Amino acid sequence: MPKVVIDIPSGVRREFVELQVKRAIEAERARLAFVEDVAKRLNLGDEDVEEIESLREEAWREFKKELGLG
Repeated sequence: MPKVVIDIPSGVRREFVELQVKRAIEAERARLAFVEDVAKRLNLGDEDVEEIESLREEAWREFKKELGLG
């Protein structure tokens, strides 16, 4: 499993950062499980799921632009 090193600015509690990272990982695991479940129910192949993920990422990039986040 890859490791990530995070520089925590002074004044920011380590426990807070750890909790946020854990929550993000849990959310991503739940999203992946949901995608897998839906793909099974709809009898989608890996290529279909990859295409849907690509479209989701593109939509998210556009949404972030609209919000001025990147």
